[in-house]
Amino acid sequence: SNICSNQALAALATTVHLAAVGKEGLKEAARQNYHKAHYLYERLISELPVRPLYNQPFFNEFSLVLDKDPENVLAAMEKEGILGGIALKAFYPDAFPNALIVAVTEKRTREELDYYVDALRKVIV
Repeated sequence: SNICSNQALAALATTVHLAAVGKEGLKEAARQNYHKAHYLYERLISELPVRPLYNQPFFNEFSLVLDKDPENVLAAMEKEGILGGIALKAFYPDAFPNALIVAVTEKRTREELDYYVDALRKVIV
C-alpha cells in the first residue's frame, strides 16, 4: 500500500490527536472554529464588496460571491502569504463562477484573520 493514500494512517493520526486533546479540548476547538469563522465572515460582509452565497447557518466554512474572478483573487492572496480559500468554479463552473469558499479553524489567530481581511481588501478594492 502507498503510505500517502493509506486511510488507516489518517485514522491513526486523528485518533492520536483526539486522545491528546480530550473531550474538553475537542469542544474548545469546535467553539473556536465557530466563533473565529463568524468573526471573519462578519468583517468581510460588513467591510468589503462581497456577499454571502447563501444566507444559511454555518459552522466554520462559508461561501462568498466576489465581483472578480476568484482564481485571480486567490492567486493574489497567495502572494500575500495567504491560502485564501477555494474557487467553487473549479467544481461548479456554470453555477458558481465567482464564488469562493473560506474555512477557518481554531489554529488561526485574530491577527491572522484581520490580516486576511486587509489582504482581501487590497486585492479586490
